[in-house]
Amino acid sequence: MKLLPEKQDGVRLRHALEVRNDSFAVPEFAALARKYDAAIVYAHHEKYPEIADVTGDFVYARLQRGSDDNEACYTEKELDGWAKRAKVWAEGGQPDDLPYVDAGTKADKTPRDVFVYFITEGKVRAPFGAMALQKRVDS
Repeated sequence: MKLLPEKQDGVRLRHALEVRNDSFAVPEFAALARKYDAAIVYAHHEKYPEIADVTGDFVYARLQRGSDDNEACYTEKELDGWAKRAKVWAEGGQPDDLPYVDAGTKADKTPRDVFVYFITEGKVRAPFGAMALQKRVDS
């Protein structure tokens, strides 16, 4: 992480780290990401580790458990939950219903950008899921 560039052509860069092995689900990884202001990607996935620790000045979430059989990828109740979490993240908080690897360390209560992406099996319904979530976040 020390080698990640801070700028490219004068533009500040922000880095997101998506890990796919449970060996990263340890406090030391979250501390290292926090040291370098790199966001750990929260992956709502069946196989990848779910690490919700806020370690950067933005949050990047990938919602990957949705179904293409569902018009908006996730159920109404699930979308309501994700909208609530996105708002908490944006206000500088950490949702209390997600898994953390470094539970003793809380993020700064500073408002932050939040990026939530829908990446479901066939990706057919993902845009509809994103629009349904955006409506909830905006209300």
